[in-house]
Amino acid sequence: MRILSFIILALWLMALVRTIVNLLLVPRLKREMPRETPLVSVIIPARDEANIIGRTVRAMLAQTYPNLEVVVVNDRSVDATGEILHAIDDARLVVVSGEEPPAGWLGKPWALHQGARRARGELLLFVDADVQYSPDAVAAAVARLERSGLAMTALFPRFELHGFWEHIAMPNMAVFAFSLMPLWIGNRTRLRLMAAGGGPGNLVKRSEYEAAGGHEALKDAVVDDVALARLIRRGGHGTEFVRADDGFVSLRMYHGAREIIDGFTKNMFSVFGRNYVAVTIILIVTLAGNVLPLVLALTGDRIAIATLVVTSLTRLILFASLRYRLDNAIFGNVPMVLIWTFILLRSTWRTGIRRQLHWRGRTYDASGTRFGAD
Repeated sequence: MRILSFIILALWLMALVRTIVNLLLVPRLKREMPRETPLVSVIIPARDEANIIGRTVRAMLAQTYPNLEVVVVNDRSVDATGEILHAIDDARLVVVSGEEPPAGWLGKPWALHQGARRARGELLLFVDADVQYSPDAVAAAVARLERSGLAMTALFPRFELHGFWEHIAMPNMAVFAFSLMPLWIGNRTRLRLMAAGGGPGNLVKRSEYEAAGGHEALKDAVVDDVALARLIRRGGHGTEFVRADDGFVSLRMYHGAREIIDGFTKNMFSVFGRNYVAVTIILIVTLAGNVLPLVLALTGDRIAIATLVVTSLTRLILFASLRYRLDNAIFGNVPMVLIWTFILLRSTWRTGIRRQLHWRGRTYDASGTRFGAD
């Protein structure tokens, strides 16, 4: 047990170092206008988004970037999404009446595919319907892509958190990205497994997007945004993960525990390759690395106490940088791990054993889906 405690402490020390290095070396967007201003097509899939789509689209149309169109795919919405879109009077807004996905396609990749076919831009910006952009965000993203010389820039947003469960569960995405992944190395390599993307914003050059196969190559991808970054890298091009959380891009991804659980149930098993052995190993390592030190610390084990100190310090540094609640940095780790353990088990049961993927009123055969581009 003592050897295991030392191993866990060493892993958390590495996570601490990785967090600090990522926060220092992962680039941030800057408020600037690019030298060139090619047409940017913002592509937004919208299925029953009446509560937010008007705000999202108007924010895009208020961008300071001078050469832009907004393509919204109304994905068979049964609420007022269509009426809200048609009430917005702006020549730069294109509303596409989406068709039902063909056999073999998931709904979101199909909607993005329809939007990309309608778009005219040299640059394509794929954005989820619930993401809010400040007026200078698109200009800053294009400037970053221009300066990097890469094919794609992925934007990391500020997550808006409300209520107990959002504050507990949602920071796991940042913990995974900044504390577990070597993002700064990922930005400096073209390895597909280290590619990062996200629904808050994938800005990609159209030529590289089409050469890689576009969303037709991702028609069965459950996590299509990360899959797009891998697809671009598979074509031999570079991608980059950039922080846009400093007043550029914000997102309240889910509202409360039920939406969080349902939202991630659809894809967590796919994240681990739909592999039961991998899921078992992840569960054991996660619980041993996060719950065991707390249990041993209650017995007075000094190594376990040191591990809790390092864990809290890692989370405090990350949460302070991302402006999350600091009390949750100290007290929220074990509850966060437990809720995500439940989500992973639920995802494995529903999409693995039962082979059913439910999302946005549609049901798919989960056995025919995958994480993304191989």
